[in-house]
Amino acid sequence: MVQEYYEKYTEELNEALKGLDKAEIQKLWEKMEEIRLSGGKIFVLGNGGSAAAASHWICDFSKGINTDSSRRLKIYSLADNLSVATALGNDFSYDEIFSEQLKNVLTKEDLVISLSVSGSSSNLVNAHLYAKEKGAFTAAIIGDYHGKLEQVSDLVIAVPSRNYGIVEDIHMTIDHVVSQYMRICNEKKEAEGGYK
Repeated sequence: MVQEYYEKYTEELNEALKGLDKAEIQKLWEKMEEIRLSGGKIFVLGNGGSAAAASHWICDFSKGINTDSSRRLKIYSLADNLSVATALGNDFSYDEIFSEQLKNVLTKEDLVISLSVSGSSSNLVNAHLYAKEKGAFTAAIIGDYHGKLEQVSDLVIAVPSRNYGIVEDIHMTIDHVVSQYMRICNEKKEAEGGYK
């Protein structure tokens, strides 16, 4: 029965949340805040459900964090432009749809975040390799498969689950925790007189 599976699923979700390395989430927030204050850019990447999550991250960090005087975050999903992604996939390779886009916009002051369950999608790995070549910082939030992104990312948040739904739920949990905390920080700064 669905009620029984609900209990099983939510139990696994709660265990995975408890098993997250909170220090790595702190580091992600610190890096995103550093990028926001310095004027750098953040690119969020993902395939399938993780591409949808990347779009949701853009909404929350583009709109949800802001107060009247807060410094805006320059954050983009490279999965959102279907015509560009399909042109690159058709004319080059699906493995290059993100790295080719990064070649147009990435600088060493930027951050690339990949959301993935397997952690081994070639287009994400190639994007991180290109970002490292350019000196940009890379972060990955991945499932417990010890995928290739672990070896090519500066920061890794490994979700202790191989259930795609659990991992994708936690992609969104981290988004909401970090973006809401950034909003709280902006509200505090606003109360102190705002950004100069």
